[in-house]
Amino acid sequence: MVDFPAPVGGTALPPDFVPSIIFSVLYATLTPLMLYRMFHKRSRSVLLIGTVAFSVERVVIFTLRAIQSRNEGRRLSPGLVTYMQISFGMGFIGIANDIVNLVRCLLVNPTYGFEMYAQSSAAVTKDGLMPDPPIKGTSDHPKLRQWIRRGAGIIALAFFGALVPGILANSNYSKVFTDQHQADMTAHLRVVSTAVALALTIMLFLATLWGKLKLPRITHRGVLVICAMSILIRTTSLLLDSVLDTSSAKAAFYVFHVLPEWLASLILFTDNTRKTFGTGPFGDWRIRDETEKQRKKREAKNAKKNQGQLSLLEDEEIECQNIPAAR
Repeated sequence: MVDFPAPVGGTALPPDFVPSIIFSVLYATLTPLMLYRMFHKRSRSVLLIGTVAFSVERVVIFTLRAIQSRNEGRRLSPGLVTYMQISFGMGFIGIANDIVNLVRCLLVNPTYGFEMYAQSSAAVTKDGLMPDPPIKGTSDHPKLRQWIRRGAGIIALAFFGALVPGILANSNYSKVFTDQHQADMTAHLRVVSTAVALALTIMLFLATLWGKLKLPRITHRGVLVICAMSILIRTTSLLLDSVLDTSSAKAAFYVFHVLPEWLASLILFTDNTRKTFGTGPFGDWRIRDETEKQRKKREAKNAKKNQGQLSLLEDEEIECQNIPAAR
């Protein structure tokens, strides 16, 4: 007899119908918020792409789970079983990657001094929550900024390190019922994937607390958002290997796995992350700071643009003055 790891979320049984419909509807209600955040010019940011994709996919998966709960043929479909395991087991990593990029903006923006602030993502964020731009003489911290960027890049890549074993573990889940070796491998890979994701989430949480203590100009609301998100994601990752088909375990799955994911998505869509984290449209996309040559080129381009706007205003003012004279 094969001792196989329990499916994440358990088998979709008739009692799963109602909660599946509820969460499908809950995720669908996020659609107006998603559209607003992605298309309104004061809040749109590519940094939420992962959470948007995750939320749309959750509408699909809970609809399919509701169908499975009422249809035995669908319930035992190897393809659907595999898809469910990959999605429920690794879906939260999409949100986690967005959090990495938000933390990067949160920590990088306060390191800019007066001279370099114009190249920050906060500088292109209108009405952001970050304190006013640094006054003349504020010190710049390029080395710290570079280390933060490297750290964020490493953590982002490491999340893919959690994704790979998770996909390998769950993509062959339909084989664990007849192959003990495959069952053991799936269990081990799940543990590895969960442990890596949990460790990285804790690192993001600690990095945020460090920023709160060491960076005076950090956005305090951003710190609270990241701390809340880290706790929700940790709750999700801790429950992956503890779900069975009992009623209490299923309740735990929906309360401690599915609900925190929805709350995390809700937080990111209700909060204007562009203003809170000073992300601009593309976040902190720079690999390194501008060189002196690049800075002068940018300043010359901005000066030319501002001069053009000034000339246009002067022309409009002259036209307005000439209208009474013509009459």
